[in-house]
Amino acid sequence: MSTIAAKLGKKIFSNSDFTKDRNDIFEQYVEQLIGNKPLLERSLVKRVSTTIQVFHKSEDEKLRKEASALLAILLDIVGDDYLDLIPIAKNIFINSGDFPNVSLLDKRHPNVSINYGFNNSTKFELKKEMNSVDELSFPLTDFQRMLWSNLKLDKDVVTIAPTSAGKTHIILSYLVNKVIKSDGSFAAIIVPTRALISEVSSKVFEIAKEVDSENELEICSVPRDEKFNSKTIFVMTQERLYELIQRGDLRFDYLFIDEAHNISDDSRGVLLHLTLDKICDESDPQIIISMPSESYQNAFSAVFNGVEFKKEITRHSPVAKILLSVVMKGRNIEIERYNTSDKAVIPKGFTGTTTADLVYRLGKGQSNIIYRNQTDHCENTARAIAALIDDFDITPELEEAADYIEQFIHKGFTLASSLRKGVAFHYGPLPSSVRVMVENLVKTGDINFIACTSTLAEGVNLPAKNLFLTNPFRPVMAQKPERLEDVKISNITGRAGRMVEHFSGNVFLINHDKWNYQDYFDEKEEKEEKIPTYYKSLNEDLASVVQALQGLYPYSEPDQYRFYTIANKLIKEFENGSLDDRLLAEELTLGEEGKELLLWHIEDARNSLMIAPFILEANPTIGYIQQNRLSQFFDSLESYEEWVLPHPKSKDLYSSLVKITSKLFEVGVYVSSDSYSIEHVAVIASKWVSGKSLKEIIAEQIVWDKSRPTSSSVNQSVRNVIKVINNDITFRLKNALGCYYILLTNTMKLKGVDKTSVKLHTYLELGACDDRMINLINLGLSRESAKEIQESIPISIEIKSIYDLLVLLERGLLSNTHPVTLKEVRFLLSK
Repeated sequence: MSTIAAKLGKKIFSNSDFTKDRNDIFEQYVEQLIGNKPLLERSLVKRVSTTIQVFHKSEDEKLRKEASALLAILLDIVGDDYLDLIPIAKNIFINSGDFPNVSLLDKRHPNVSINYGFNNSTKFELKKEMNSVDELSFPLTDFQRMLWSNLKLDKDVVTIAPTSAGKTHIILSYLVNKVIKSDGSFAAIIVPTRALISEVSSKVFEIAKEVDSENELEICSVPRDEKFNSKTIFVMTQERLYELIQRGDLRFDYLFIDEAHNISDDSRGVLLHLTLDKICDESDPQIIISMPSESYQNAFSAVFNGVEFKKEITRHSPVAKILLSVVMKGRNIEIERYNTSDKAVIPKGFTGTTTADLVYRLGKGQSNIIYRNQTDHCENTARAIAALIDDFDITPELEEAADYIEQFIHKGFTLASSLRKGVAFHYGPLPSSVRVMVENLVKTGDINFIACTSTLAEGVNLPAKNLFLTNPFRPVMAQKPERLEDVKISNITGRAGRMVEHFSGNVFLINHDKWNYQDYFDEKEEKEEKIPTYYKSLNEDLASVVQALQGLYPYSEPDQYRFYTIANKLIKEFENGSLDDRLLAEELTLGEEGKELLLWHIEDARNSLMIAPFILEANPTIGYIQQNRLSQFFDSLESYEEWVLPHPKSKDLYSSLVKITSKLFEVGVYVSSDSYSIEHVAVIASKWVSGKSLKEIIAEQIVWDKSRPTSSSVNQSVRNVIKVINNDITFRLKNALGCYYILLTNTMKLKGVDKTSVKLHTYLELGACDDRMINLINLGLSRESAKEIQESIPISIEIKSIYDLLVLLERGLLSNTHPVTLKEVRFLLSK
């Protein structure tokens, strides 16, 4: 049947009558987008719905994709008018295993009674039963069912699926069930960014709560030295997990790498590689790897040498993506369905050619994401869209959010005024409490328009009906902008359409013919096979790796962490005898001459190593030459009184930070990211680590920015503060002080010096030094929310687990906190 359907489908697809019918439907789809009532004759709907059924029975992926798109379009524009379309859709969704869409059909059309007959009804029930499992309360898609089956068989799994395919929820559900039902086990979940820690932690807690087992499970997101619950799930970035496993006493039963394509990321891929190596040296976990692109499916073969992975791959998502090319010409907007002849022309209804006007025209009444390449572009776009909205009934939630911005950030931060119109922006240098607040408001539907940078590609779950793209690229300072990786574009477009909310998501490509890179959506027969950054750098940048082995790679270069981490990894492998195997890996394409050169420099570096190998391993991003210099400095000291790291509450914190950071700069261990002075970074770091409010830090930044010759705004000052915190303090300075602490402590121990040095670096990443505030951040709360709760409840109350927080909420002890803080707690606790 599929062969016949394929032949028939191809004939229909190339038929001019079908082309006309499809264009007629597309024109009405566009009319609906701008708020007009679609007009489609029953005969046309009947013809196209018959065609959809033929396409769907074909094995031709292109035809099946077209069937999904056309069905989603028809359901959106005439689902309420022609109810006989509903049983056709339900039949297709059930046969496809798209049970989320079956649920959406039932939600939209609860009164449609369908009699399929005994045979079909039995078939549907069997399909539903086959896609249901005891541990989950909803039927799975075919992809989810196969993924679950492989996980339950205790297989090591690589799963590849689009962003909206629902793979993460299945994996988290599996891990929670396995850990809870065990006598005791540890699961490590690696997420690519700190922003995702809270989201994943919240999901884990919600799943545990659904099975009434939340009290049995500990969720940990911050490295610490204390003992853990026997049933613990660690949700961490690779940086935090690497720090945690330096303890040496943890064994993991399960390892889940989310957004695993980051193994090929230039800036962080090598550290992820090192973290995985370290875990597998100590543990033999079930390995679960999740990614959105097939290009990365073999990237872990060398990382997990000898592991046989079961691969579960799909390109299908229950949410169809409708690609729409948009051009403004004169008084009209021309909209084409990308890679088809479908075209509709509508009046602009506005003068000019601004993105904001276009977005408001096409997105009014729907949820919308506007992708922008730069942070200030996000702010400007949000401001411009808000200015177009005259009559807007602000919800209490939005007024609370705007008030929170004014109280806790700054009255002049333009996000407050935008929020009062249901508009927001979202990017990396946003305070964590504000970012969480905005994300929650998007999920609840209070925000209708949100302008975002590539944070969308990092797994942040912000789906909307419409996504607008304008010339996407990766900005590079003083250089030509670079093409975004296909996996990032895929992740970004994956935010168009929300499962169990939309049958489709619209992706608007604005002025596509003027983009720097126009091939993002071209159908490629062969996709490039990606390999880990570790091997790619050896293959393509051997000279830079050799420079790092010699300690000569410039510290001021953005790539210094990558190359020094690779150099350290090579020395470690030489030391433990695994280097020969690494040099034989298929991913390494160096010739014999290149390998000999590399080996010579590795051996020379090892012979030049003055510090203990375990210290080198503990500081993976800092070159051994720099560590040698720092170690020599400590050896030369007669007194350590002035060089021990102070407690964050010490009155000498600022002066000590300036003195120590200057030494770290001198030996090449620390370099600021944007040429900020050490004194400037130390001022912000001192206030940040001691628990001062962001509002206070931002106010001082505004005064400082105004004293400089270049013009500045409140928004820019907020971004400057968060960039310093994110880049210089919680990453660069934190790593440098971690290295400082280990080398200083080791030297004092060898010399028998009885002095205590504080782990200042652990406090720096969190922006807190009080145990209770640290515990609150560990639970998944933002730093500012943790600070407010810390200050609002009696000092005698302990908060050691997420269940203690739940008790506080239920007893009303958090009622004095800002409503936005209270909502963040409720979201975290799934209340």
